[in-house]
Amino acid sequence: MEPIRNVFITPKQFEEIQSKYDGICEYLNGEILFSSRTSQNHNRIVRRLLSRLDEYFDGSNCEPFSKQIEVIFKNENEQYNLLPDIFIMCEDAETLGESFISSPKIVFEVVSEKYSDNDYFIKARIYQKFGVLEYNIVEPSGSITQYTLVNGSYGTPKVFYSKDTFVSSLYKDLKINLEKIFKSPT
Repeated sequence: MEPIRNVFITPKQFEEIQSKYDGICEYLNGEILFSSRTSQNHNRIVRRLLSRLDEYFDGSNCEPFSKQIEVIFKNENEQYNLLPDIFIMCEDAETLGESFISSPKIVFEVVSEKYSDNDYFIKARIYQKFGVLEYNIVEPSGSITQYTLVNGSYGTPKVFYSKDTFVSSLYKDLKINLEKIFKSPT
């Protein structure tokens, strides 16, 4: 779904709309991006990734979170309130209430076919601008496209397929067997 155009919504108005909307809505510097609830497969992939990330980061100074927690990307001219599917925050993360107000180290977004432009273009631009060091776009059909921030820009992506082992560009010993992520439900 496209953001609402030509209507500027303040962050305070967004909070009011968000509290009454029975779905997912994110704030894009004055516009609202509405999307539907996710599919069972989307949820399954998120759960499996989150489980492996939780195990990897257990006992470290970093922790994975899911889209129930908001991340606010803000500077003097812009504000974006996003709900990444999965993101990694470390002990240096800043918060405002239950929301994070500093950039995650890593983000995973699981693509919904109807809203793929949101992940590939809109969110990629925001994550790059605000310094997300590793951005991973997960295609439910069985691939992860990994973007790594180098000198302020995402360079040529690396693609991992369902038979591959995903390796984080930030944490070289973070490896995930993708066959276990993309396997069919039993």
